[in-house]
Amino acid sequence: MLANLERHAARVARILALGAAAVLLALALATMADVLLRKFANRPIHGFNDVATLATAIIIAACFPALLVARANVTIRIVGSALGTRAARWLDAFGALVTAAFFVLMAWQYVRFSAELSRSGEATAILRWPIAPWWWVVAALVAVTALAGLVVLARAVRDAADAAPDP
Repeated sequence: MLANLERHAARVARILALGAAAVLLALALATMADVLLRKFANRPIHGFNDVATLATAIIIAACFPALLVARANVTIRIVGSALGTRAARWLDAFGALVTAAFFVLMAWQYVRFSAELSRSGEATAILRWPIAPWWWVVAALVAVTALAGLVVLARAVRDAADAAPDP
């Protein structure tokens, strides 16, 4: 069951990261168009900065699950290597616990932040688009990251529990 959950989490994370890369590419092309229009036609894309700022938050949040599922976050293994394989795996599990807890708390805070933006009715400066829907997407992506972190935690705990004692 854990292997299926990991495969599903990896698939979702990959789709989100590819979507983020596509949006980032579109944003880069739009940035080039905006710069060229400013330079040669003195007509920038109206409200581009509004959209670019909000899209960037979504792009970044969409990459978090892939980072966790690939276990590509920074780890320091000096203590674990000195204590042996079993201890190193338990330290990895502890690191996964802290990471998952961090993203759970972050998701909670983003939900609170998005709810406040919904209540206040804040809008972008130029286009006057509501900001809250964009941040609800970020909150959802951070929640997906928290779920991915829990999958990584489950695997780390299983790996630690299955580790043979050091000789």
